[in-house]
Amino acid sequence: MKEKEIVARCVNPFVWIAGVRALLYGGTGLLVSVVLSWFTGFHYHGILHFGSAPNSAWWCYLAEHLIVWLVPTVLFYGGGLVASHSRFRAVDLFGTMLFAQIPLIGMNLIYALPPMKVLSCINPAMSPQEILNQPGLGLAVVLSLFGLPFLMAAVVWMFNALKVSCNLKGGRLWTVALIGIIGGDVVCRMFIRFFY
Repeated sequence: MKEKEIVARCVNPFVWIAGVRALLYGGTGLLVSVVLSWFTGFHYHGILHFGSAPNSAWWCYLAEHLIVWLVPTVLFYGGGLVASHSRFRAVDLFGTMLFAQIPLIGMNLIYALPPMKVLSCINPAMSPQEILNQPGLGLAVVLSLFGLPFLMAAVVWMFNALKVSCNLKGGRLWTVALIGIIGGDVVCRMFIRFFY
C-alpha cells in the first residue's frame, strides 16, 4: 500500500469501512472509552466539552457516550435526508459516526495519567488564585493539550462519516456538518446536564 493511500485511509477510513462492521468496531471503542472514563473520572459533557463532574456512577459515563454519539448522528441523519440527493443507509451513518469516536480513546488515555488527577480537584467555587496554586496544575494543562489532536481527529472523522455516508459535498455538506457538530454539542450538553 502506498504512503498516500495510507494517509488517505487515516484521514478518511470510511472509504473502506462502513455499516455493521463500523458499528461493531465503534461499539467496541465506545465500551473501552466508557471503562477508561469511569476509571479516570473523565466525563463527556458534550461533543467538544470534557472534564470532571459530580456523578461517578458507571451508567452516567455510558449515557454520556451514547448521547455524544446519537445526538449528532440523528442531526446528521435529518440533515442528510433534507440535503442529499442520494439515498443512503442509516446503518452506514450510525456505524461510521460511532467509529468516528474511536480517536477520543486517546484523550481518555491521557486523562488516565497520574498528573491529570489535579484537574478533578478543581471546583467552580475556588478562586482563580486557589486554582493556580494547585500542585502539578501546569503539567496537567500541558498534558491536556496532547488530547487536542485526538479531538480534532474525531471531528474530522465525523465530517468524513457524514460526507461519505450521505454523499454530500460543498455547501450542503458544510451546513449539515456545522449544525450536527456545533448544534449537537449544545443539545448534548443540555441532555447531559440532567445527570449531575
